[in-house]
Amino acid sequence: MKNIKQVTNLITALSLLAVVIFLLFLAVGFVETTMPNNSYEVKITGLSGLTVNGTATIMVPVPANAEGELVIFEVSGVRQTAGWQAAIRETPYGKMLAFTTTEGYVPDISVSSGEFEKREEPRLLVPVLATHDNTSVEEFSRRSGGTYTTVVFLDGFVPQENATPISFNLRYQGGGGIKHLIKENVWTTTMNATVPSTESGFVPVPAGYHVTPGGSIYDGQDTEPGNSLQHLSSCAVTPLKHR
Repeated sequence: MKNIKQVTNLITALSLLAVVIFLLFLAVGFVETTMPNNSYEVKITGLSGLTVNGTATIMVPVPANAEGELVIFEVSGVRQTAGWQAAIRETPYGKMLAFTTTEGYVPDISVSSGEFEKREEPRLLVPVLATHDNTSVEEFSRRSGGTYTTVVFLDGFVPQENATPISFNLRYQGGGGIKHLIKENVWTTTMNATVPSTESGFVPVPAGYHVTPGGSIYDGQDTEPGNSLQHLSSCAVTPLKHR
């Protein structure tokens, strides 16, 4: 009987210890906070075979909230890339990320930026020229996802027949902060489009938007969007009138 009682006491003690360890682990996780992250990747290929006529300019959308307030570049500035000068520029459609060069021949563009931030809110790659069903930018950004029309700009290249098209591959992802064991929403916007190098001016292109809902960190939800965002592509359509 004495041995049985000792075993019972040992089991009880070990059980209490396991409960205490679990509660300590839970408490640490509950107070731990992970800052939300913003990242923006820009890849533009098909430029290396082109000739510049004086000054060449390429402009792409930038991540911003529904009110047009920029993220990343307002705090961290614009990262430079070899062969190009990068800066935020005002356009008839709003702010865009501009790359300019006076070099005769230019390399492809590949640049990424990122930062942690305290503010979590839906973000799109702007400008937004039109949404799928003409809803406001604010309403569209609150949805779980969809497609919309944005714009790129290119000018200053010598037209060449049979030249390789220019490919734009942009990806923004924001949010995903963790507080009290709850992960916030993750907002992902991609723009994958192919534009003939003979185009000049503003060219409308499609973009995809996807929201991965937040929830408990133990739910095991994937923060990557579906394949529909990964394979968005488009040929050039009629350039817009603004130059």
